[in-house]
Amino acid sequence: MIIVRLTNGFGNNLFQYIAARLLSEFHNHELTVIPPSSDYYAIQDLKNVGVDFKETSFRGDVIIINEDNYQKAFDKSLKHYNFIVQGYFEDHTFFNQKINLIKSWFPKIQKRKDDDLVIHFRAGDRLFYKNEFDYKPRVERYLKAIEKFNFSSLHIVTDMLEWDYLTEEKLQKMSFHVDVPHKDRVPLKESIDYFNSFVEKFEKFNPIVEKRAVSEDFNFIRSFNNILFEHGTLGWWASVLSDAEKVGVYGPWRPWKGASNKNLSNVNINGWFKWE
Repeated sequence: MIIVRLTNGFGNNLFQYIAARLLSEFHNHELTVIPPSSDYYAIQDLKNVGVDFKETSFRGDVIIINEDNYQKAFDKSLKHYNFIVQGYFEDHTFFNQKINLIKSWFPKIQKRKDDDLVIHFRAGDRLFYKNEFDYKPRVERYLKAIEKFNFSSLHIVTDMLEWDYLTEEKLQKMSFHVDVPHKDRVPLKESIDYFNSFVEKFEKFNPIVEKRAVSEDFNFIRSFNNILFEHGTLGWWASVLSDAEKVGVYGPWRPWKGASNKNLSNVNINGWFKWE
């Protein structure tokens, strides 16, 4: 048996689930997915994209699998062991050779016939973090990246409750799936000014913004021929599992992490380019 323990975040969960399922198929083991809590917000969304949750128990020896020993677990001599998979697994080299197989696990999406562009704009709690705020690409960088696409209409997928100018009162009333402690936040005005700069500069595109469930956002992004995103894990997997002709991924990924920064912008997929 293989058990994968999920953390918080739909995009993170995709990495965890996919890493565990690849291992389960290699060893022909049953896979059990354990959410972080019984009332976890993403359970239904994960079910919507094919993740199966069920109760289980097992006997026998157990090996704990994380990013460090993950690749060593693909060893047929270990087939009689149980595995508990826990970690983030945000390493494109774990998945490069299995993209077509992984695609087959998810619902088929009807590809759009137009040349529209979708931007996955991860905001929400990310508007607040002091440790990463100065590294966030400003709107001018987004505009330069957008220039690389030929498109008719612009769509924005975002975790913001609305795409409109923020005020202090509006932002304070919003809640997101991570509550950032006040000691870790930038001044509220900086968060507001940052978001409002995008609302202002994107006005010329007359962007189309609709609220959907997380799993619907995931499948919506997958349907596009043109995709642009910064460093969100949902955006990464939606792009990888799409048939998009052109994908722009933020090259530095998460530069504030220094030596522990992930390599997800380095994935070698036809049609992808880095923007900075």
